[in-house]
Amino acid sequence: MSEYFRKYIKKEHYANHQYQFMNQLQLKPQIQNFFQKLHIGSIQQLLNQAFKRRLWKETDGDDWDIMWAEKEWIHEVMDHTHLQSNQKINHFRNHYELTRKDLMIKNFKRYKKNLEREGKNEEANNYNFFPLTFHLPSEYPIFFEEFKRQSNNGDTKTAWIMKPIGKSQGKGIFIFNKIQQISQWKNTLRYNQDNPQAEAYIVQKYIADPLLIGGKKFDMRIYLLCTSYQPLTLYLYRTGFARFTHHRYDNEDISNTYVHLTNVAIQKTSDNYDEKLGGKWNLQTLKLYLMTKYGQEKVAETFYNIQMLMIRSLQAVQKIIINDKHCFELYGFDILLDAQLKPWLLEVNASPSMTSNTPVDFELKCGLLDDVFTIIDLEKVLTGNEEQIGGFDLICKGNPIKLPVNSTFTTYLGAFNNRSQQLKKIAKSTAIRLAQSYQEGQTKAIEVGSKGQKEKEEKDKQMRSSSKGPQVMQNGVNGSIKTTNQSKQNTIIKRNTTNLPALGTAQNKSNIKRYPLQNAGQQSQQIQQSQNNSSKKNNPNEDSMLSANQKLQKLTQESKINQFQPYKQQSQYNDVMGMGSRNLQKNEE
Repeated sequence: MSEYFRKYIKKEHYANHQYQFMNQLQLKPQIQNFFQKLHIGSIQQLLNQAFKRRLWKETDGDDWDIMWAEKEWIHEVMDHTHLQSNQKINHFRNHYELTRKDLMIKNFKRYKKNLEREGKNEEANNYNFFPLTFHLPSEYPIFFEEFKRQSNNGDTKTAWIMKPIGKSQGKGIFIFNKIQQISQWKNTLRYNQDNPQAEAYIVQKYIADPLLIGGKKFDMRIYLLCTSYQPLTLYLYRTGFARFTHHRYDNEDISNTYVHLTNVAIQKTSDNYDEKLGGKWNLQTLKLYLMTKYGQEKVAETFYNIQMLMIRSLQAVQKIIINDKHCFELYGFDILLDAQLKPWLLEVNASPSMTSNTPVDFELKCGLLDDVFTIIDLEKVLTGNEEQIGGFDLICKGNPIKLPVNSTFTTYLGAFNNRSQQLKKIAKSTAIRLAQSYQEGQTKAIEVGSKGQKEKEEKDKQMRSSSKGPQVMQNGVNGSIKTTNQSKQNTIIKRNTTNLPALGTAQNKSNIKRYPLQNAGQQSQQIQQSQNNSSKKNNPNEDSMLSANQKLQKLTQESKINQFQPYKQQSQYNDVMGMGSRNLQKNEE
């Protein structure tokens, strides 16, 4: 995390994670010694310093979070490597579609033809920012015809520049204005198309009228960060620099590379090289100088055209580049201004040089890398809607972003780089947002905890009630049975209350036997029978005093109460009706 964010964001509001980086750049010992002799900071030193400022740790294992790799590693290894969701790498898989000189021109021409085919001629005419270019050796006959045509028109001094397609830092570049000057190159094995070792070149019409400052030629190095091609998301760095030659420009002296090539790798070997200044101007300084000479409107238009040139360059390869969420790319655009302040694209670098030859240059590039890592946002602290992050301004997100109508700027390229103030502002707002999120999370956790406790209590209560349910139901059934039996018993007793003796006598208590509760019906009948028997003993003369009809009525009433006993009831009936004595007399007779 950037030091500005660490200053304002509290540790408890953000889960700390030790991010790790892997540096795949390998410098030979002789190159490292060369940097030390010239007091130049190598790219490894610059990267290590940028990583350490963010408190990131270097690792050699597979548990890295971000890798800064060489282009060759991407070509050889990345297609066979599975990346984790949190891992980032500094190149797209086929970045060469834009950064290789021949493929860049090829894609520009094809995109321009597609626009013309679709009837978008006005947009197609905007793709006029690259010089007339041919690929050698495949397009040598076409180039030869163009060369003769211009010579016949009187442009005998027209210069052409040859560049190898796969090299950088000015290696292999030379200028010529006669076809015989490339005969030696043409006759070598490199021209043999059947030779697999043949090295391809591009030949471009040389811009013979460059803008000069102090009589010296210069070009501009401008940085553009692409985080995604779908949608096309571009960030333009406000600060760049102009690279000057250390010899006065002379169009006639085409063999002197110190006059025509502005690459630092070439100029630092010149006898006129200034180690203190490094032959560089800050882009803001260059813009202010041009405003004093050409006016604010003219210069503002030029810098806006530079910004649109960079956007159109990536739009031309947007459908070709393999978009990958693990990848990002920091491009270094080399742009030349001619005498009419028209910008020309020379090349696009996939690995722009991060070597520094002055303390100012070191701080510029170290801050540049720190802002790149802030935009990549491994810590996931940004919202994704920021229009400026450090020294980078968002210039495209799907479509080019236009500044407000009342803005005094058409582009922030070359403007004052308020990187420190802007990072502090974002850090403060991010700290407030994370603190609010933390507070909301704590409140939500408390609410969820209390809600969970209530649900647990209710669940336990339901479980307890469900466990008592069968017992309660059984008790309810037994109680209803008991109540029914008691009601029946009370009914039986109530019906015969006139025949029951006094309950308080000891004789009744001794004659009553106790029976189980489940035989309540039988018990009540036996109790009633015992009470009747006892009443008969107490009143022996009661039956003799009753008439036959009364005895029959009494017998009928007892038969309803007692169990059904037909033989006993028949004998009782015969006794009442006097049938027994009659049968006895008949038998005697």
